[in-house]
Amino acid sequence: MAYENRHEFMDGKIVLYTRNENPTFHARIRIDGLDNYIVKSTKRTNLAEAKAVAETFYNDYWYRFRNGLEVGTNTFSTLYRRWLEANKVGLSHHRLTYIDGTANRYFLPYFGKFSLAQITDALVEKYWDWRRNYWVSAAGAQKIEAARKARATKLHPHKSRLGNVAKVPAAKTLQMEQTVLRQVFAWAIRTGQMTRMPHVKVPLQKKHGVSRRPAFEEEDWKALYRYLRSWAGDDKQEDKSKPDYQPLHSHVMSNGIHIYHRHLLRNYVLFMQASGLRPNEARQLRWRDLKIKKDRKGVDQLHINVAPTTKTGERTCVALHNAIEIVARMKEQNGCSEPDDFVFSDRHGRPVENFGKTFKAVLEASGLLTDSFGQVRTIYSLRHTYATFRIANSDIGLHDLAKNMGTSPTTIFNHYSHVTATQKAHIHGGSLNKEKSRKGWYL
Repeated sequence: MAYENRHEFMDGKIVLYTRNENPTFHARIRIDGLDNYIVKSTKRTNLAEAKAVAETFYNDYWYRFRNGLEVGTNTFSTLYRRWLEANKVGLSHHRLTYIDGTANRYFLPYFGKFSLAQITDALVEKYWDWRRNYWVSAAGAQKIEAARKARATKLHPHKSRLGNVAKVPAAKTLQMEQTVLRQVFAWAIRTGQMTRMPHVKVPLQKKHGVSRRPAFEEEDWKALYRYLRSWAGDDKQEDKSKPDYQPLHSHVMSNGIHIYHRHLLRNYVLFMQASGLRPNEARQLRWRDLKIKKDRKGVDQLHINVAPTTKTGERTCVALHNAIEIVARMKEQNGCSEPDDFVFSDRHGRPVENFGKTFKAVLEASGLLTDSFGQVRTIYSLRHTYATFRIANSDIGLHDLAKNMGTSPTTIFNHYSHVTATQKAHIHGGSLNKEKSRKGWYL
């Protein structure tokens, strides 16, 4: 792009020029103390008229800058890129992936082209309605269809098909997006790019019933681990108790990689339910983070050191007793079990980023994809199952359970209050726990 008919005024603070043989003059304005040039069209072809318009621009922007008003030279897209560059060093891999994915999928399409001066309370308020309806809109449906048809390439070997995207986002999802937006805008204020903080708050929606999180009830959990045992090729007798049961291990089981990944998923599912870890906490686990220690009674316990780069930082989690046997089997079946190796890795030692798609296929095939309330179960449901079983099957206090899970007692109470005293009554005597332990039904 060549500058033509260039003219300078006010010691270069105003530059007028035309470009690409178009006779209309553009103004490039420099305000002392402002990092970037301001470039605007004068919409004039006469030099004298263009100069007068440019001087008006200069005086207006000079006044705005000197009085701490928004100059409006940056867009949200520019702001986000600057914020990310300045803050990505302090973000964990998981957090960085989440933020950048959310920004590219939602923030930039909605806010991207708006100047910072245009980001008002009203604009942010409208975002939540846009966001809630995005995946049922024409644009969202088109993205899902495009992702469905996309093919894996060497550059992008794991193409997302958006199969698990929630058509209506959960309140927690919107609250997480709210947090990121506030961080970006707060940084813009601290660095002088914005003069006021927009009102960023997800509008409250009326809740219907108890705030339950999809978990496995005891009978469904039994059906799942029995199915996984057969699916992984460890049990000749398949569980056909479900009416819509479909055998998955009709595939050729002689393939070593195939068998390895089935064992890996089975062990992962059992470990997650026995530990209550978040998926990202398990993804970062290395073998050195698993320690067998004895409690006060001399009974072995599995202590898990959760990495400081996870959601709530470093902590030690004590898993259920059956986790010891699960870990022993994992170590026997995993070819990479040196102290620095990842616990959940492929055959080349690379951490498995996501078990979600395969787990969903297992749940669909076993008829366990949804709970009794119609909510879709995911990997996170294993964490919710851990919490539900601990509350129902023991006398553990909410504070102790919350500490072990890396969350707050309030969160535990809000989401698991449906585990009533009636549900706990039949197991307080302990006979059920002893019977389960003796038969090893959970392995």
